[in-house]
Amino acid sequence: MAQFRFIRTHTNYADFSTSTSPAIELALGRMESKDTVILNVFNGDSFTVGFFDDPEKSMDLEFCRKKNIIVRRRQNAGGAVLGADGCAFLVIYVNTGNSWVPMKTIQGAFVTALSGLADVIREQYDIEAEYRPLNDVEVNGKKLVASSARLENNILTVRLLINVVPTDTNVLTKAIKVPVEKIQDKQIKDVGERFTCLETEAGRSVSDSDLLEITQKSVEKIFGETTALIPGDLSGIEKEYAEEFQKKYTSKEWFYENSEQIRFRGAPADALKTEGRHKALAGLIRTTLLFHHNRIYDLIVTGDFHPTPNTILRDMENTLRGRPRDLKIVEKEIKQIFERPDVEIAGTGPDDFLKAFEKAFNDT
Repeated sequence: MAQFRFIRTHTNYADFSTSTSPAIELALGRMESKDTVILNVFNGDSFTVGFFDDPEKSMDLEFCRKKNIIVRRRQNAGGAVLGADGCAFLVIYVNTGNSWVPMKTIQGAFVTALSGLADVIREQYDIEAEYRPLNDVEVNGKKLVASSARLENNILTVRLLINVVPTDTNVLTKAIKVPVEKIQDKQIKDVGERFTCLETEAGRSVSDSDLLEITQKSVEKIFGETTALIPGDLSGIEKEYAEEFQKKYTSKEWFYENSEQIRFRGAPADALKTEGRHKALAGLIRTTLLFHHNRIYDLIVTGDFHPTPNTILRDMENTLRGRPRDLKIVEKEIKQIFERPDVEIAGTGPDDFLKAFEKAFNDT
């Protein structure tokens, strides 16, 4: 029978993502902790951007500063996400080496976890919630649940963000920068139209006990009806890790790590900068290139997809840095990366990355 330590917390999304969450992942990876499920109800509004994001390109940071809205960069992948006051996080931390774990890949985790959660919401609230690949639950084309996943050294984290209460669509629209490629297939005018919430769809308020029931039934859907949630709390070592991560993940160096101001610092003044964007099933791929003397002097590959291992985009950059301006070389190197046995970039293929590079090559 599967067993999880079960923790209930009330903290804002950004603080949870940059302290508690990575602390549990680290402790579980070091066998200092147990498989864990957390139900966290957000206390206040905040945003995070994904591990592979350039926050200056994905967020209007000046708008957020004026509104006193916290924005942090998390260690999990995916895009910019608002954790609104009163919404909830259902987060699963599990060692995939356990024989009873049905999720062994990121894509498999999205299918299993989101399908299970959609089934529970549909059954409990009689609304047409359904899993939409790659990583959403939708109702009539609007996002009800967003998610991200991280798989490193057999430790899988699945983060399911349930939009419980209505959010300020004006904040969403003004805070998140959305390239046209991101929404062109969704028949909406702006990102604010993309979301709905459980209370709106159900036509009633949703209590803490309702969220607890969703959590219990979703875990049973995913791992089996005999799965037990054992109430617990963070351990002492996890609290120490959380403090350390909070210091690291609130630093300016961490936040801007993927930005041009950091990565292109010291580049030749006559280098030519170009950019290409392509929307794959998994999300947006963005390639920003510096050409100098007909070579790729430097490059930044970012996006809101969910690859493993976390080093994969840096591997791609390191392979292509200094190479001639030749798409055939880019294609060869990208295909070799995808052929590695340790690589999974769910919802993308080599051609998706090549399209982004091709657009950057032609952006002159």
